[in-house]
Amino acid sequence: MTTIRDYNARAVGIAWFREEDYPAAQTLFESTNYLPPWEEWLQRAQELEQRFKGEGYIVERVYIDLDTFPDWCAQNGKRIDAQARVDFAAETVAKKYGRNQS
Repeated sequence: MTTIRDYNARAVGIAWFREEDYPAAQTLFESTNYLPPWEEWLQRAQELEQRFKGEGYIVERVYIDLDTFPDWCAQNGKRIDAQARVDFAAETVAKKYGRNQS
């Protein structure tokens, strides 16, 4: 499995939801990937964000647009699941900062 350390990243993306979009996200992802209640998800996401910042990374919140994300998944041969969210965030940040960020 490729990690951010494999391509000398200085920036990482974290898939992020707006609170008002979260109930729809839970519905969209429920068949392939469970999303916990909002407060629990937000706490985990913020902890991950702080961990990456503590390791010296630039951290970008990559917001998931629930109207376009399923199309992105289809175009990229991905299931609508947690791994697709990770891949989408990584791709978004890689486009901004480049894949080899050393």
